[in-house]
Order: sequence, then structure tokens, then C-alpha cells
Amino acid sequence: MNKRKLLIQLIFILSLFNIYKSQVKANITLSSSDSYYYDEKYFRLLTNNYDEINPGNEWKNLSSDGIGFKSQKNFGSIILLKDWSMYNFKLTQIFFRKNCSFNYEDFNCNAEMWLYHTKDNQYYPPGRRIFMKQNYFIIVVPFVQSDNNNPANDLLLDYFNLESFNLNKKISPKKPIKLHHIIQNQPSYLFEGKYNETNTLFMVFTQYHFISEKLYNLLAEIETDEINTKVIQESKIYRNVRKLEEIKPSATLMAYSKGSYLKNIFAFIFLFLI
Repeated sequence: MNKRKLLIQLIFILSLFNIYKSQVKANITLSSSDSYYYDEKYFRLLTNNYDEINPGNEWKNLSSDGIGFKSQKNFGSIILLKDWSMYNFKLTQIFFRKNCSFNYEDFNCNAEMWLYHTKDNQYYPPGRRIFMKQNYFIIVVPFVQSDNNNPANDLLLDYFNLESFNLNKKISPKKPIKLHHIIQNQPSYLFEGKYNETNTLFMVFTQYHFISEKLYNLLAEIETDEINTKVIQESKIYRNVRKLEEIKPSATLMAYSKGSYLKNIFAFIFLFLI
């Protein structure tokens, strides 16, 4: 076999490898039994100072991240308690992805909302202060596709005006979006990793929102390019609840609705009791 033929075969094999590599999803499996809870590794979301996402903030194609909104400065901030030290992170991007970067147990995730934060290095917390090597913090909110007539469907993407999405036009939310209503401390996984080769802290909610089939299909149609799903895990995966059953995936009790932005079953129970 001559060198020319060997070279052709080598090029062919490498091209097949590149095609396969481009199709591989580097998903991370989130399993309650493989997660850890230690007091010294406890974490939770504290003060939520998110601003409203007002009409005038336009939909953007955020390259391989997905589609969403990028602030000129920030959309407010949130304080994370980790290892008994507090950190302030500014929300700079919100984007939606038609695929899921994580394999969850007991249910199939269809889409995600990512809240992309940048660490405020000027923030000096009271009490204990521990250096954190990550300058970026991503909160991941899972969505599950549901029937169009499901009354539990979250209307967040409807209020964000996804249906009118057009990169050639200035499309913005129908009304101010109050993310602080739905981004609260809840059962979550936390791990240190990399995204786009950058040190990043990931917090993944296990309470999912329902997205209508219509809006999901629209999201999938808009995102024609392959979005970056590659997340690298570099540490153990921790959870913020002791009991394994509390971290199991379940439908959220907080979701945007036509009434008062939220559907919270506890509110109805309270009214019924009084």
C-alpha cells in the first residue's frame, strides 16, 4: 500500500471522527445517590436582587450559548452562600437552549434556561471569606415539554415574546419579567466545572417547568445551529438537602401564569384553610 493511499485513508478516518465528535453530547448525569451533602459544603441562594427584564431588552442570538438576552451592564445580582461564605454574582445573560446539558434521573429534560452570572470581585462579605477561583456562576433551570393545553405550562417564554422572535426585528418582552419570583433557593446540585474552557460554578435546579409543545417546537426551530452543550465536571456533585427524596426531580410550584406571575399551590392551600 503506497503512502498516497494511506494518507487518503487517514484523512477519511479523521473526518469520520470529527463528524462523530460534533454529534456527541457531553452530558453529565445528575443522580441523587451519587451526590454528596456535607455541612461544610452547604450552599443556598440568599438575597435575590434581580431587576425586571423590561420591554426594550431585545432577543439576541448568543452564538453557541442559545438565544436570549444580554444586558448592557447587568440584570441585578444574587448572593450565593457556599462553604459558609457569601459571594455576590451579577446576572449578565439569560439564554434558552433547545437541548439539555444534563441527564436527570426519573424524567426527560427537553430544554433549559441558563442564568449566566459574573462574580462581583468588589463585594466584601460579612464574616468568613473564602477565595473562589470561579468568576462565573450559571444557574440551570430545566424545562419539560408538555401538551399545549396543560394548565401547568409555564408562560415565561410567552411573556418573553418568543413567538414573535425575529433577529431582523427588535423583539422584546411583552411586559416586565420578574425573575426573582421563580429563582429562589430550592433543591439543587452544585459542582465546579468548565464551560467554554472557563472555570465556572454550576447550580442545577431539580424542580422543572413545563413548556408547551408549541413553544418548544418554536424554540427548536429558531435554534438551527448546534448549541454548545459541553460542560466539564471537575469536582464532586453536591446537593443542598440531606434526604435523597427531596432532590428528586419534580414539577416546580413556582411558575409564570396569567394571574399574578406565579402559580403556587401553597397559596391556594392557605386560602382554603382560612
